[in-house]
Amino acid sequence: MLKRKVLLMDATVIPLCLSVFDWARFRSAKGAIKLHTILDYDGCMPSFVHITDGKTHESTVAKALSFPKGCVLVVDRGYVDYAWMNVLDSKGCFFVTRSKPNMKYTVLKSWQSDELKEAGVIEDQVVALEGVSAARYGNKKMRLVRVWDSIKNVEYEFLTNHFQWKAATVAALYKER
Repeated sequence: MLKRKVLLMDATVIPLCLSVFDWARFRSAKGAIKLHTILDYDGCMPSFVHITDGKTHESTVAKALSFPKGCVLVVDRGYVDYAWMNVLDSKGCFFVTRSKPNMKYTVLKSWQSDELKEAGVIEDQVVALEGVSAARYGNKKMRLVRVWDSIKNVEYEFLTNHFQWKAATVAALYKER
C-alpha cells in the first residue's frame, strides 16, 4: 500500500491491585501501570515497548523518541500535541491521527465528489489551525479528512501532514491502528 515505514503507536493502562503493588499508585485507591507500544506495520511486531507509571501521558513518552525520516506515525487523539507534530513534520515524518473535538481551524480548500463518497469520504480539506495551536504547529497547513463509518453510523475526522495520499488511504491507515 505505502512505500514507507508505518508505525502504529498506542498506550494502554493496565490496572494493578494496589494492596499487592503499592508502588503502582494511579489514583487514590487504584493501582496501574501504562504500557506504551509501537508496532511496525510490516508484520505487526513490536519495535518499542516501554512501561511507565499509570499517570504518564502518552505524548510525554512519544516526545522522548526519535523516528526515521519518511516514516508514518499513526496515533490516537491522546498523542495530539501540535508542537510535537510540528517537530515530526520538520524532521520529515508523517502522522495520521484523529482531530480533537475542540480543534479550531479555518478551511483553506475543500474537495467533495461522488468518487470520494463511494470511498466513504465526506470531505477532504486543507486547513489552518487557529490561535495558539497554529503557532505550536508552526503556522503550517494540515489536511483534514472527514469520513463516514457506515457500520457504526458515525463521522470521523483524521488529520495528517501528508497531502498526496488519497483521502481513503488516510482513513485506512487510521483504521489499522
